Amino acid sequence: MVMPKWLNRLSVLCVVMLVASAWGASAQVLPVLNTFSGRTFEGTVDVSWPVLFEGCTFRTDGVVLKHSYGVVFRNCRFEGKGGEIYIAESGSGIVLADCDVSGCDALSMCRDYNPANRNYITGVTLNGHECTVLDEQETIIDIDGLAFEESVRGESDGPLFMIMNSDKSVLGSGEIAHLQVRGLEKGTFVGWSTSAHGLKLTVDDDGLGCRVYASDVKDLNSAVISAYTEYGLEAAYEIKIR
Repeated sequence: MVMPKWLNRLSVLCVVMLVASAWGASAQVLPVLNTFSGRTFEGTVDVSWPVLFEGCTFRTDGVVLKHSYGVVFRNCRFEGKGGEIYIAESGSGIVLADCDVSGCDALSMCRDYNPANRNYITGVTLNGHECTVLDEQETIIDIDGLAFEESVRGESDGPLFMIMNSDKSVLGSGEIAHLQVRGLEKGTFVGWSTSAHGLKLTVDDDGLGCRVYASDVKDLNSAVISAYTEYGLEAAYEIKIR
């Protein structure tokens, strides 16, 4: 069987992002596989690599995943027991496509909020009503009509995850951090931005990296640097200011 290009990329990212997992016995630990189809899961699931869930059902009283290292839920059902459903305790790169959520009052991507998280939805319903993304929800991106949506639905080949790394997580005045994105095809347009005053961005020639110079950061505690594509994928990194 020939593996689709997007699943090959999933396998590569699996190797890049694999980390040791040490959660308690309360979470169900899954074997190292890239795809789960037509399965039913009870309670919280623990998976320490990028993964695709296709046509699965999740029954939970709160949290679906312990942590997201990049996960696509396609044509899945989430059945809650009242209150709020969190797709993950922490992490980023969550994609909900054509999924139905019921039995809860609200839906959130992560319990541990991080302004650098980037998660995605398309065709999601909550208790029979369409889920919408508000303009101020920068951590959640509606991918309706974007090229990324076609890749998520398996209609075209394209990257499913984009991650950002930095050589520094803390900056002081006059210091420079170098940020880079991973997971994109060569030649993909990448734009860089930050809303924080006192930081200057210089983009690398290939567009996949950016140098952040802290010129005047006396009034900053932290800053989020974002990278975005026309394709629909985004990534961000939060730098603490010393």
